[in-house]
Amino acid sequence: MAEDRPQYTLDEANALLPQVRAVLLQLAVEKARLESVVASLTGDREGAGSNGHPSHLEALARSEAEMNEIGGGMRALVEHLETMGVELRDLEQGLVDFPGERDGQPVWLCWRLAEPEVGFWHPLDEGFASRRPW
Repeated sequence: MAEDRPQYTLDEANALLPQVRAVLLQLAVEKARLESVVASLTGDREGAGSNGHPSHLEALARSEAEMNEIGGGMRALVEHLETMGVELRDLEQGLVDFPGERDGQPVWLCWRLAEPEVGFWHPLDEGFASRRPW
């Protein structure tokens, strides 16, 4: 764990959940937007009439710009979590870890979007599969 990273108590991590939840939900929205743009590009390739037509090239350029914008927004959201010391582990599950301490040892406080509060932890060198109730 990085030395400059904050360490959270269970109460402090739970107090941050509204902010972390909002970021994760926005990431999910942006991911869905990105998937939609990619799907539309895939669908365009399967359609007839593209063959380098200027309108098709313009649509591709717009799609590329939109993907870049979405990707940049997603990177900024992940960086926002990182500035708080929160590690995004799995976007699909909304899984994050907060740096913390248990019995004098550094640990990860483990939380998923579907859970009402942070209530699990695991050692730094282990992951979700070995998380334990607080």
